[in-house]
Amino acid sequence: MSKSKNKQQVSKNEQRNEYRNFRVVFFYCILIILLPVSTFFATKYVLFDGYFQLSSVSSNIYAAVAAVIALHIALGLYIYRAYFDSGPSDQSTKLAQKQD
Repeated sequence: MSKSKNKQQVSKNEQRNEYRNFRVVFFYCILIILLPVSTFFATKYVLFDGYFQLSSVSSNIYAAVAAVIALHIALGLYIYRAYFDSGPSDQSTKLAQKQD
């Protein structure tokens, strides 16, 4: 019976890890999609058209550059998180070893 309990506990830990990974990936997908789009329109209409009063073509170019920079920041954050995050997988491994 203890082996079936351990398997159920490991299964629950795996489900938690998968759900956590899904949340992280989903968050970064939304960030990678929405941040550049919102940056483009916010900088175009508020900053370049409103404050600096640039021409339409110039404001589009500068807003596109700002959106590309925002995209690179979002991608950099995702890569940083993926590379340096050890996450609870180490904790669940230790928990499973303690139960044995």
